[in-house]
Amino acid sequence: MRVWVVLFALVAGLLAGCEDEPEGQKGPNTKPEPALAARFAPLVFLANGESHLPMDATEYARQSSLWFADARCDDVEVAGRVEPQKLGKGPDLYRSSRCTSVAVNDTDFPAEDTGFFLRPPESTRTGQGVGAPAYWEYHEHEGKAAYLYWFFYGYNKSVNVHEGDWERIAVQVQGGKPTAVTFYGHGRTPCALPWESQQLAKIDDHPQIYSAKGSHASYPDTANLSYDRRSAGTQWNTWERLLPVEQEPWFGYRGWWGPQSWIPFNGFNGPMGPYPQRGLNVFPEKQCDEKEPEITAQLPQAFEGEWETRDPATQKPESKPYHMRVSLAKDKSTVRYRTTWTDSNPKLACDGTWAATAATDKFVQMHEQIVTTSAGDCVPEGTVNLTPDGDALKVVVRGGRITMTAKLYKRTEPANEQAGALERFEEYLHAVGNENLDVVCEIAGPGAKKAEQKGFGPCRTTMPIMFKMFSPQQKAALRTATVDKSQVIEKPGVVEVPATAVRAGSVKFTSSNLGDYTMTLMNGKWFVTD
Repeated sequence: MRVWVVLFALVAGLLAGCEDEPEGQKGPNTKPEPALAARFAPLVFLANGESHLPMDATEYARQSSLWFADARCDDVEVAGRVEPQKLGKGPDLYRSSRCTSVAVNDTDFPAEDTGFFLRPPESTRTGQGVGAPAYWEYHEHEGKAAYLYWFFYGYNKSVNVHEGDWERIAVQVQGGKPTAVTFYGHGRTPCALPWESQQLAKIDDHPQIYSAKGSHASYPDTANLSYDRRSAGTQWNTWERLLPVEQEPWFGYRGWWGPQSWIPFNGFNGPMGPYPQRGLNVFPEKQCDEKEPEITAQLPQAFEGEWETRDPATQKPESKPYHMRVSLAKDKSTVRYRTTWTDSNPKLACDGTWAATAATDKFVQMHEQIVTTSAGDCVPEGTVNLTPDGDALKVVVRGGRITMTAKLYKRTEPANEQAGALERFEEYLHAVGNENLDVVCEIAGPGAKKAEQKGFGPCRTTMPIMFKMFSPQQKAALRTATVDKSQVIEKPGVVEVPATAVRAGSVKFTSSNLGDYTMTLMNGKWFVTD
C-alpha cells in the first residue's frame, strides 16, 4: 500500500481515556493537599506478561525529537533532541515557523490536522518499571473536588499501536474523604464508581486498579474484554514516587506525546498529556455499571462490499495520483492500488490484505499487509481507519512516513461483468509471477480442488511445482501482465481467457506453457475454475 506515515500513529486505537471532554472542569486549582494526594493514590496492578512498563515522562521527552505536523505542508523537525523545559516551563519555548508560526504552549492552531508531536527512539518502548513516577493534580468544580492521577507509558501495543501513552483515573473527594473513582475506558465515555462499591477493592485508602496488557487502560477489576486483558501481575505503589504534575518541566506542552493519528471517533484519538487548564470530565454523571457496546474485531455488515475510489487518493508527502479498489468481507478483505486500471504498465501496482483489529458501527480500524508489488514503491504494512461519510467510506491509511486519505464508494460492476473477471485474472497472473502462493491458491481454489479430486495434489503442493516451470523472464513478465479483451470469450457468469490473450511485453505465452483458463463468478467473486 502506498500509505503514510506522517504518522500519526500515536493513537490509537483505542487509547483509553485519552480524549478530552467539554470544557468547564479544569485544574489544577489552588487547594491541593499533597498528603491527601498520596493517601488516595491508586495501587496499580500491571498485567501478567506486560512488556511495556511505566516510564518517567521527563526522561521520555528528553530522549525524543520534536516535530510539527501541518495540514498544509510536510512535517518538520523542530528539535533533534528535546530539552523538556522548552516544552512547557521555558524560557525559550520551542516554536514552529514553517507554514504556521506557533509555540508549543499556544492554545489555538489554524487547522485540525496541525500540532506538535514527539518522536521517541524505540528504546523507550520497554519503559522503566514500577520505580517510574506517577503524577497528580487537583480539580474542583461546582463544589466538587478530585485528585487526578496520571500514568505514563512509552508505548501502547494493543489493538492500536502507538508511541507515548497517557492514562488516568481520578478519586473524587468531599470533606477530605473519598466518594468515587472516575475511570476512562477504551472507546467509552468516562464513568464513576462509588467508593463503597463492592466492585472497587482497596488497600487502606488506595483503590486497586488493573492496567490492561499492552493498552494500559485502567479498570476496577480483572473481568476481561475482547481487546483489554488484565490481571493482578506486578504491583505498582504509585504513592511511593508521586509527583505534582504542575512542577514538571514540560507542564504547559499542548502537543502529542508520539506520532499522531486523526480518527474521528471518541476514544480513538491519541493522547495529549496533562497541561494547564485542560478540560477533563473528572465528575461524570454516568455510573460505570451502565452497559455500553463493546469494541470488537469483527467487520460490521454495513462496511461489507466492493468499494472503489472515484477521485485519486491524496497522499502526504505528495505522489503521483493513484486509485484504490477494496473488497471488504468478514472472512477476508483485500485492497488494490493502481495509478490506472486501463494502462498495461501502471506506475503503481500493489495488492494486499486488510484485517479488522477494532470496530464499532461507526468506525473500523484494520491492519494492512501488502502482499504483491508489481510496480512502484508501496509501504509494506500500515494502519487503516474507515468511517462512514454519507454514501461513502472515508479511509485514512498510514504506514512508514506516508499518510493517505481517500473516499470509497460502492462499486458497480459493468453489465457484462467482464472487467471484474479480467481484473481478478490479472491479479492471479501477477501472483504467479511473484510466486505468491496465498493469492494463487485463493483465486484458483475451485479449479485446484477439481484437480485434487482427479488425483493431483493440493494447491499448496502442486503450485510451487508450476512456479519452477516458468523461467525468470516469464515470471518477470507475468508480474505486470494484462489481458487483451478482444480475445476473451464471455458467457453468463463465465469468462474464458486463452493464453494468447495474455500481454506480457516481448514474452509470448501459449496453451502449452501457460494454459487456457476459465473464470467463473461464484458468490459474487471470480475464481479460476478450469
